Amino acid sequence: MNLLIMGLPGSGKGTQSELIVDKYHVKHLSTGNLFRQEMKSDSALGHELASYINKGELVPDQLTIRLLEQELKKPLYQNGFLLDGYPRTLNQAQVLDEMLTSINEQIDAVIYLDLDQDVIIKRLSGRLFCPKCQKTYHQTLNPPQMKNVCDDDQETLMQREDDKPEKVANRLQVSLREMDDLINFYQQQGKLKNIKILETDSIDQVFEKIEHALND
Repeated sequence: MNLLIMGLPGSGKGTQSELIVDKYHVKHLSTGNLFRQEMKSDSALGHELASYINKGELVPDQLTIRLLEQELKKPLYQNGFLLDGYPRTLNQAQVLDEMLTSINEQIDAVIYLDLDQDVIIKRLSGRLFCPKCQKTYHQTLNPPQMKNVCDDDQETLMQREDDKPEKVANRLQVSLREMDDLINFYQQQGKLKNIKILETDSIDQVFEKIEHALND
């Protein structure tokens, strides 16, 4: 089974990906991890990737697709994969479909973690970190023992500039515009599994919804 997982930042993709991989015995395929692995390998493709990433530039779609095609031909994906982090745009989704068709593969189901924006803003803007040891906390989900003080070294916790509510809201608007195109694309293909997440849902409850959608 070949799966794609999508969701706005803060929707819990990382946590649910781990559970999906464990349950369905598919290989987690993250483009970010692939980029890092390929650059470490000192290959020609790795050097080409580094020429963009080291300058802070986006990796061209065709280069990403080449890397994915190379990776998916490996035997470790014979039970399927869970693709995470790509595609991010409609054009990328179209190019991905073309590549998968060329190697006789396809996306079987697309899991979309649908969480209200106000809940996401609350989650992301509640993050705190220790400037000394970099340990992360959350004001409500994972608070320190003493308010705004690191458990390990008693440093005063800080909030990253990007995690301030107004910055989070702006980031989400950009992500949502791109996500709408992808949702429509996969919905038209009949592959979209919309997982509506409530603020009160536990991790296990969200995973139960994913299981039900995939077994439906």
